[in-house]
Amino acid sequence: MGYTHYWKIKEPIDADAFNKLAKGIKQIVGTAQEAGIAIQDDSTDTVINFNGIGEGAHENFVLKIGDTGFDFTKTAEKPYDIAVTASLILLKKELGAEVIVTSDGEWEDWQGGRLLYETVYNESVEVDFLGV
Repeated sequence: MGYTHYWKIKEPIDADAFNKLAKGIKQIVGTAQEAGIAIQDDSTDTVINFNGIGEGAHENFVLKIGDTGFDFTKTAEKPYDIAVTASLILLKKELGAEVIVTSDGEWEDWQGGRLLYETVYNESVEVDFLGV
């Protein structure tokens, strides 16, 4: 299937949680863009939606208000993958036990996403939560 990240949301994302996620992911994407990663952000008030650009694109990362259940994004380890993994770290931080995040990669493979998250939030991510 290719290098992919997966998540399962147990309860629907409510408006407050979605707005907090949307604001945080906008900061993550913006910081990645400032670092030179080509990302197309097509997010709206009710949908978080971004991808790489051109040859750097693969599948969109999408979260919607009210989302629940299983979803995934195949990034093929393209540069925008670090924004996807940083966004999934934020998703886990915000939703906690209400979301399970897994990946074809190992925690070490998320180093770029962890660094991006730490840059935006000025807090380290020490715990490997994949699959928990």
